[in-house]
Amino acid sequence: MKGNKQVGYLGPEGTFSHEAVLAIVKDDSTIIPHDNIIHIFESLENDEIDEAVVPIENSTEGSVQVTLDALTYFDLNINMELELPIKHNLLVQKGTSIDDVTEICSHQQALAQCRHYIHSLNKKAHAMPSTASAARYVTEFSNAAAIGNKMLSDKYALEILEHDIQDYENNVTRFVVISKKSQENITGHDKTSIVISLNGDKPGGLYEILRVFAEENINLTKIDSRPLKTGIGNYLFFIDMEGHKNEPHINKALSIIESKVCIFKVLGSYSRITVGGN
Repeated sequence: MKGNKQVGYLGPEGTFSHEAVLAIVKDDSTIIPHDNIIHIFESLENDEIDEAVVPIENSTEGSVQVTLDALTYFDLNINMELELPIKHNLLVQKGTSIDDVTEICSHQQALAQCRHYIHSLNKKAHAMPSTASAARYVTEFSNAAAIGNKMLSDKYALEILEHDIQDYENNVTRFVVISKKSQENITGHDKTSIVISLNGDKPGGLYEILRVFAEENINLTKIDSRPLKTGIGNYLFFIDMEGHKNEPHINKALSIIESKVCIFKVLGSYSRITVGGN
């Protein structure tokens, strides 16, 4: 990213979204926390910020539905994708033992990603607005523990009682960088995301679309669905594929698909990066 940009993210400081934005932006960019994902999209639409980093999918809990809905509604583009390994830790006041803990608090996504671990301890789970708010809560109550990253333990002077408590070792959250600009350059390691809705409910409707990708030898990396909100049985389909929209075979496939569906939108073509976790 270029410097001197205003970059929004899902705050507050110390969350995994904060960790993701720090992994992407340059030192001379200004990062601005927002209290929810819709506010981030509204800030972009109103030119209050230049770019934003938002979560879109977790390998354990699946798609972030509010992000998918916002990408459909707002006229914005995905410009980059980041896969961030999520390492959860149990944070307590210094000197606190596991026997002292009566409740474990965190954001509902973090709690869900550590569901088996929490159950094994037979402790009460307490959902909070963010992992950061949970860490702040623990600084006030010695019988509480928070689930969060190392950044929070440093920020709030908490002790890591146990490391890597997520239920699945390969726990990764996928973040995307969004802005009003469209990424037109082909890098050779791109992905493209689209959203479509089929023309009516007919047998083989989705298969007809998927066959286009097969005929053009395009590898699909994800298919997800969301209600169209116009009635039962009406859906939007989110499709991710390898390749850039400006590559001839991708462009051909998208043109054919656009002619076969009632809703069609390219959410962006973008490069992929991966960073290490903590």
